[in-house]
Amino acid sequence: MRYLIFSILVAVVAALAFAGGPAVTVSVDELVEGISCAADPSQTYTLYLPPGYTTERSWPVLLIFDPRGRSALAAEIFREAAHDYGWVLVSSNDTRSDGTWEPNIKAVNALWPEVHERIAGDPERIYATGLSGGATVAHALSQQSGQIAGVIACGGPFIAELVEGSRTPVFITAGNLDFNYQQLGELDALLAAQHTPHRTVVFEGTHQWMPPSVARQAIEWFEVLAMKDGLRERDSELLETVFSNEVALAEELSEAGHELEAAQQLDATARTFDGLLDIAHVRARAAELEASPEARRQRKEEKRWKAFEKRSTERLASQIAVLKSADLPPPPEQVARELHLEELLRRATTDGAEGEAAQRVLNSYSSQLGFYLTRQFLQNRQWDRAAVSLELALAINDNNPIAWYNLACCRALLRRQAAAVEALERAVECGFDNAELLASDPDLDSLRDRVDFKALLDTVDSG
Repeated sequence: MRYLIFSILVAVVAALAFAGGPAVTVSVDELVEGISCAADPSQTYTLYLPPGYTTERSWPVLLIFDPRGRSALAAEIFREAAHDYGWVLVSSNDTRSDGTWEPNIKAVNALWPEVHERIAGDPERIYATGLSGGATVAHALSQQSGQIAGVIACGGPFIAELVEGSRTPVFITAGNLDFNYQQLGELDALLAAQHTPHRTVVFEGTHQWMPPSVARQAIEWFEVLAMKDGLRERDSELLETVFSNEVALAEELSEAGHELEAAQQLDATARTFDGLLDIAHVRARAAELEASPEARRQRKEEKRWKAFEKRSTERLASQIAVLKSADLPPPPEQVARELHLEELLRRATTDGAEGEAAQRVLNSYSSQLGFYLTRQFLQNRQWDRAAVSLELALAINDNNPIAWYNLACCRALLRRQAAAVEALERAVECGFDNAELLASDPDLDSLRDRVDFKALLDTVDSG
């Protein structure tokens, strides 16, 4: 299926044809939402034009693909750096993740002509970025159009065929607790093996967009590469500033005891500035840190917890298979034991690599059980299996109002009315406040005559 999806996108991108349209004219230095695409007015985007924008010259453009179409939210992350470096931001309202590929095809089809016909984009400096499945869209567009100057991949899954053999530079980033964190490392390793320019930066966070500080690092990195490749004029002051900032960041990491990360930072800096500045001292410092006893210890720890995460992932796959195939779904307590949930929750409270690894595993479990697997069971009307999956997800994070609400629906459909009301009460305690849905959802019909349900409905309605 993966190959079919991408082959469709190849055909669509290759077949793009657009008669043109009026230039987009909006206020500069503002995020302007709701702009309709000329090629397909059903597709809209948020646009940012930097100060001094004019159609008399061309400008670097960043196409932004959020997995939920949150165009303004995503564009805001890049806004400050785009202001300082003169980049145009084009952020889609219509890209989606976790569903069919068609919305992304439509979005790309509509946005591509905007950049070439209605915005004064530099055809040699069109970049793409996305979060999660949006990163996949960015990679796919890069591979199949051959016209993307660089990709900023945030928290995306690792799909080797989208980058194998590619020379397109990739700025890779993810939160240290992102359930896709280990895939970040796989992408880094593949790009390194094939000598594709790349930079990997980890920030503190889960499965989310990078902070603006990392967005700035990405744009600055591409500015340096543009100088290196002759796509923009050399700016010695900018080179020295970015170079000094990167070296200083590495030394801060070293002083904080993160020798391995500091060595990796300096090695990446040396690769980036090779041929632009004198990097001999940077390479020497990277080698010194890399050889330190602490860096060796950290690398050993890194391998240990990577293996730990792999074993945990295998356990989850095994238990998902049981949940799908068993004649009767096993009780959640049994699955929790097989998944070592108690151990994971304990490890997650510890500091350092152990705690981060456990938290990533738990985030993965929560996502797979509470969203993907539950969605599949609900679509198949397998209420009992969905209930088990949700109970497991809530054992990891019991503050999710949507999970509690979905569990209540499953229990109501299974005629477990008292337990269903208990789940609804927990949903309300966690912030659920949709009185209209509570009053009309047919999944809750078996609860309508209960006094406790009516009282809960009154509470939500009055709130």
